[in-house]
Amino acid sequence: MAIPVHPTITGDVFLRNFDEGIMRLLGAMRGLENPSSGDTEFCYRKQVNFGTGIGTLNVPVYFSQPEPMLQSKKFPFITISRDDITLAMQRWMSVGQLEYRAGLGSLYAIPLTPESSVSGYLSRQSKPQAFPYDMTYTISVWDRYENRVQTLLQQVLKAVTPVGRVIVYDSLNLERSYEYYYEGSLVNLQEVLDADTRARGYALTIRVEGEIDQGDPGETSAVTGFDLYLDVLE
Repeated sequence: MAIPVHPTITGDVFLRNFDEGIMRLLGAMRGLENPSSGDTEFCYRKQVNFGTGIGTLNVPVYFSQPEPMLQSKKFPFITISRDDITLAMQRWMSVGQLEYRAGLGSLYAIPLTPESSVSGYLSRQSKPQAFPYDMTYTISVWDRYENRVQTLLQQVLKAVTPVGRVIVYDSLNLERSYEYYYEGSLVNLQEVLDADTRARGYALTIRVEGEIDQGDPGETSAVTGFDLYLDVLE
């Protein structure tokens, strides 16, 4: 069975595109760290309702690499780390498979006979298919107290279900969709340095069946006409 080839030009996807997709999956929005103070540093935040006595908080979401886990962070918070990036050749199509083959410029007419013609392009651009990779991400939630960290965990589990799809935008801002699955178990975390710096947390890991564009597009000339040879039957 032939693999469909996109008839229009698409962009590239790389690790950063998937990192941003995980943030969107989690429901984290990008904004200023502290707008009221004139802070110009951007971070991601997720709104979480902690209920009576606390209300709704904008919980910061950090992409943890390369920062140490608990450095310069205020409770509660969420961290995301990208772990393994594994080539997944079981999803490879075939050598020579194209991601897209698109006409360049405007359509023009190729005459076949004095009475008929077909439309075509002077040249076409094509790009090899992306290589399949499995990417694992660990999402951790942290607070000082068990009841609050469980509320935070519940909100994360509602956003990141055991099976789902990550929406990724390529370099041309075109949307792509990739499946993800839970990996392993829900891990119980605890950091007890002293009474004032104790931390409670949970972590879950997901595996995204993604891809990375590693080929450059190329341009080829299109057919511009045909020579017809007709033998008269006697």
